[in-house]
Amino acid sequence: MRPLNKDKIVDLANSYAKAWTSHDGTAVAGHFAPDGGISVNGGAVAKGTEAIAGITRKLFETFADLHMMCDDIRISGHNAVVTWTFYGHHAENAKFAKISGWEEWTLTEDLKIVQSRRWFDPEDYAEQCGVDAAQIH
Repeated sequence: MRPLNKDKIVDLANSYAKAWTSHDGTAVAGHFAPDGGISVNGGAVAKGTEAIAGITRKLFETFADLHMMCDDIRISGHNAVVTWTFYGHHAENAKFAKISGWEEWTLTEDLKIVQSRRWFDPEDYAEQCGVDAAQIH
């Protein structure tokens, strides 16, 4: 395997955050390989671009004004860790939340995400959003 271009990985991460901010689930899913998958906090893997777009739509429904930014990137071969922050107002109660987390990516030669493991603190999310932690998936 040839090394991936670090500048292009940075561009990918920024484009990914921009797709989340645009509330376009198809654009978010377009960053993944066709058989790519994403898991959240060690949960079940949503596999395929349609399933990934579905996950994004759920978050857009929860935070209609969601904004996401890429905070930092660490790269090693075909793997990257992308730290991010998203913020917005929770749909149930309009509480403002600012949630930080990270994703561990495995990338293809053509810079598509094969696997993303997304992590954030569910207790912090529940506290900021004023929801029961059991509601967080």
